[in-house]
Amino acid sequence: MSDSNELHELQQITHQYRNSLAAYEARTGRAGSTVDAKGSGEEKQLFARMDADLTAIELRAQLKATEERLAKLESQPTLESRISGKGSAEADEYSKRWINALVTGDAMAMRTLTAGASGVGLTAATTVPTDMERRIVERMRTANVMRQLGRVSTIDSKRTIPVENALPSTSLVAENGSITPADPSFATSISVVPYKLVTAVTMTQEYIEDAIGAGGIGGGLQYVADKCGLSIGLKQEEYMTIGSGSSEPEGIETANITQTVNIGAGGAGNAADTDLTGDMIINAVHAVPPQYRTGPKFAWVLHDSMVATIRKLKAGGASGEYLWRPAEAASLSGGAPGAIYGVPYYINQYMNTATDTTNGAVVAVVGNFDYFEIFDRTGITSMIDPYSGAGNHRTTLYIYTRFDSHVMLPEAFASIVV
Repeated sequence: MSDSNELHELQQITHQYRNSLAAYEARTGRAGSTVDAKGSGEEKQLFARMDADLTAIELRAQLKATEERLAKLESQPTLESRISGKGSAEADEYSKRWINALVTGDAMAMRTLTAGASGVGLTAATTVPTDMERRIVERMRTANVMRQLGRVSTIDSKRTIPVENALPSTSLVAENGSITPADPSFATSISVVPYKLVTAVTMTQEYIEDAIGAGGIGGGLQYVADKCGLSIGLKQEEYMTIGSGSSEPEGIETANITQTVNIGAGGAGNAADTDLTGDMIINAVHAVPPQYRTGPKFAWVLHDSMVATIRKLKAGGASGEYLWRPAEAASLSGGAPGAIYGVPYYINQYMNTATDTTNGAVVAVVGNFDYFEIFDRTGITSMIDPYSGAGNHRTTLYIYTRFDSHVMLPEAFASIVV
């Protein structure tokens, strides 16, 4: 679907949405935001359908650029070597040996690859050929909103990163005046630990043989790489959202964000779908200091049910304007095609829902995601197990990834909590 058609569809649904809200308000005398809880069955079904249609348009727009990159990858089937600095002959040889080890289950071939690629002994995992790794990484990004928003860095070991919490001094002085310099303060630090995720795929020998084409990687292995990438991306996003930060990555929902807007006193019995107001949305945005409210990474992250709730909210005052607005046509080609109080938003299904009544539950985060950093350990590795399923002629391919995530500057974010 072209951008112009997509925009036209978005405008039509938005127009119908607002007309339906106005009809509900006129019929009941209630605010439009109550339709999910107090509307008739027919009205609830109508708004559920429109919410689903709007969400589908948003997801198409968010994934379009990534899918185009994946299409380019699919047109380049030759596997490259993960060994940097090697010529094309060695690259082709590495790919052929990796594929041969997968097809034949030859442990000796896999051990030779291991020693040649990493030099760390016979028990280590082999490195995934570059083209297959690119497919996995692209699919990880497609499935992971936090990867699209956050700052991604590659590390080769554990790190301890000092965090600045006080700036050096700046003073107005007279000509020839003196000033006492002061160092910036780095009183705290963040430990980066690459936590390991493993994805296992069991394949029959017939599938493996048929998946390998004459030119290297075939459609079957492309499919395996895509599915591994999706699975890894979703699991990483889960930790990037709700990870505790202790023995696992830190999630945006569980980070120590002190700038909060509370939906209700004490949180008992409150929920966003019935108690959230437009003022709370506005207050959350302005809780973030102005210097962080700039750039494309300043955005909302929230559950789809929260988007549906916010679509029905209006700003206070005589204008009665909706806080959610469709974006202009120019923005449809990259990112979410709408904004909440002028701030783009991204749907993360691991965030708490609009109906959550748990005291302290975070239902939305807004902030500058340049300060949410993802640390990838260099490379994606693989291990092949032809033995466990040998009786059924099956081979298991294990894909290993290591990463960590942290909120580097909590004051660049604000959250809405129940």
